[in-house]
Amino acid sequence: MKNANSRVIKNGVIVIGAGCAGLIAALEAHRHGAQVLLIDKGPIGIGTNSALSNGYFASPTADYSIDDYVQDTLQTGKQINCKPIVTLVAREAPKAISFLRSLGLDFTEAPHGYRVKSPHSCYSPGLILIQALMKEIKSLSRIDLLPAFYVIEILSDGEKVYGVRGIDKRGEEVTLYAPAVVLATGGAGAVYLRNDNQKSIMGQGYHLAAKAGIKLLDMEFVQFYPLVLAEPGLPSLLLYPPYPRQVLLFNSAGEDILRKYDINLQEAISTKRDEFSATLFYESMRGPIYIDYRKVPSHLWEKLPLSCLGKLSFALRQKPVAIAPAAHFFMGGVKINEDGQTSLRGLFACGEIVWGLHGANRMAGNALTECVVIGRIAGRNAAQYALSHEVRPLNTDRSSKSLHHLSLGKEALKRLSRQIKEIAWRYAGVVRSEEGLREGLASLMKFEQQLSGAVGQTVACTKLVETLSSAVFVLKAVLTASLSRKESRGSFIRRDFPQTDDVNWRKNSCLAYNLDERKFSISYQAVTGSGDKK
Repeated sequence: MKNANSRVIKNGVIVIGAGCAGLIAALEAHRHGAQVLLIDKGPIGIGTNSALSNGYFASPTADYSIDDYVQDTLQTGKQINCKPIVTLVAREAPKAISFLRSLGLDFTEAPHGYRVKSPHSCYSPGLILIQALMKEIKSLSRIDLLPAFYVIEILSDGEKVYGVRGIDKRGEEVTLYAPAVVLATGGAGAVYLRNDNQKSIMGQGYHLAAKAGIKLLDMEFVQFYPLVLAEPGLPSLLLYPPYPRQVLLFNSAGEDILRKYDINLQEAISTKRDEFSATLFYESMRGPIYIDYRKVPSHLWEKLPLSCLGKLSFALRQKPVAIAPAAHFFMGGVKINEDGQTSLRGLFACGEIVWGLHGANRMAGNALTECVVIGRIAGRNAAQYALSHEVRPLNTDRSSKSLHHLSLGKEALKRLSRQIKEIAWRYAGVVRSEEGLREGLASLMKFEQQLSGAVGQTVACTKLVETLSSAVFVLKAVLTASLSRKESRGSFIRRDFPQTDDVNWRKNSCLAYNLDERKFSISYQAVTGSGDKK
């Protein structure tokens, strides 16, 4: 690695992550007078999960009240959501839609929210959303873009942040000083062998936060989307709703799964993804599962979302295609207050990395709603913080403290990545057990040790070492929290504890990380707000 250099961003906000949440935070910080540096480890905007989304925002509408939204979100989250955050998002969601409309986006109203209107049936709504945000970003002079920059550390004095340290596209170690930092790095779905995320979404933000002393809540809760392509040779593409009523789902014995289990497909995807994924997981243990579009009328193939499926190299209109659940979304993460600030002063967070809204399972449409609502709050308050605090860089040498003894190339890292993903899928997947969780933790130790003393042979490999280190960290967090919770709740399913236990386990797990020992300690906190059903 080359010699370090630095840059000071006066009155500045550093935003880490350029998906929907990060773009929104950058726009809002700019609107409130801050100089903004928008960073992403890949390309800005397009290489994120937001660009893959279906553009649906859960939100109160004229016919769907704030109270109804709150109750549905709490019910889907199995009553361990942070109710103040749920209420905050409910109150601010309609304003978020108005904000997006001010950027030129058009929406159609759905029963429980709004969907981005795409001007063409071949353009996904998520891509339209990101393009609109990027157009606005690029028109503003006080937002600088820094793609292909991998952040490896949040710099703080133990009480407040003063910048970040990372690796740029040339392999140079760079220190960026600023009084405020916004974490908008997304989740960690790509840690799993089967997932529908962008391939680089492997938990960077969770790792950064924990190394900075931030606790992680409810990391055992990972949502698996039930209907993801599993056909050999095809990408792991999520099959978005709405689903035509003519769609069939059958198992390897030819049984109609929807009829067998009395499943309403639209309802199962919206609020019962956990139960649906478990059903399909158990069915898949007996053989492949197929979705059948052959009876869908021709005119529906001209409309989203089916119009996008027509681009696949598979004759979906002529034959069934294999599907299976895949990792989709992390409900757990960092705790914020109603200003979007973490327990570390000057460090804000938004998007999937944030804990609180979703509880044990996420209601459909709340991912993008969270990105915009919390993104605006975090960006606005980060700007106000930055404008009232000067950055005081500490003169410390933080570069390359460990003695690297293992040099890894591309092929070796690809093998490591595959092995880590297999551990995640096998031991921390849709259904878990104590035996499997312990075996997963034991298997993970060798990868943790190997990566802690590794360096990449190229710039790309160096960044991949960091990515895989984050993946191992996040998987260790998931396994640790999963082993401790002795029940099943929402997306979290224990084969050996199949029942929900509100008496003993209606509470939130809290992981604290000891950086020197690379160990977690776990505690529990009472659910914030009553969360009781009406």
